[in-house]
Parts: sequence; structure tokens; C-alpha cells
Amino acid sequence: MSAEEKARRLAVPLQTVMEEAQSVDKKRAAAREDLSWQEIRVLRAVERRDCCVMSGLADAICLSLSSVTGLIDRLVAKKLVKRDRSTEDRRVVQVELTEQGRAAHEKTMEGPVETARELLRGLTAEEQETLLALMSKISKRLESEKKPA
Repeated sequence: MSAEEKARRLAVPLQTVMEEAQSVDKKRAAAREDLSWQEIRVLRAVERRDCCVMSGLADAICLSLSSVTGLIDRLVAKKLVKRDRSTEDRRVVQVELTEQGRAAHEKTMEGPVETARELLRGLTAEEQETLLALMSKISKRLESEKKPA
């Protein structure tokens, strides 16, 4: 089977899993935290990077800098993130989670964890380990490709 055929075979089930996970996650997280789906995406992106600059955050979640600025304004008002100017370059704005933001992030992860639990339930222990190893490998490659050279 060619690489193209394999990609086509993977595309449909991958899309199905992603759509289902996003749908369930979106409903659960937004309802619990009184956060928009985009605010949740920002919290998750900031948490993964610990502290990040606004432009990098915009790139990470594929939104314009002005859109991310509005989202950060709302999250600052909710006391979930804090924003500071870099001491080295005042033009650079850094964003990080507050303690309240870390707690909110943990709550928003309940939906994805539940979805993952359901996905793993239909697999044997060996299949689960294989899936986890492969997803980790893919995730690491994708993250490394996002980093500037």
C-alpha cells in the first residue's frame, strides 16, 4: 500500500475521532468554566508553553494577533492569565497562567481525559500502549516542526 493510500485510509477515522473529541470537549469545558472555546484553547496553549509571547501564542492556535489580544484581555479580566512586558524587549508581551488559571485549565482537561478514557476502553492493554507511543511520537514531531529554526 502506498503512502498516499495509507494517508487516505487514516484521514477518515482520524477526522471522526477529532470531531467527536472536539465536540464533547467543547460542550463539557465551556459549560463548566463559563469560558468560550477560544479562551479554553488559549489556556491550553499557554499551559503547554508555561510562559509564552503573544505572537507565538497566536501562531500556536492559528488566530490573528488582534484576536488573541482580545482573548487575553478577557482572560486577564477573569484573573486566569497575567500579561507582562519582557524586561529585555518592551515590545514583547509575555503571557502566563495564574494559579486560578492553572485550576481552570485542570477543570477544562476533564472533558478530553474522559474522551480519551472512552477511546482507550475498546482497546487491549497492548493496543493502548501502542496507541499512546505512536500518538506521543506524532505529537513530538508536530511540536518540533512548529518551533522556529
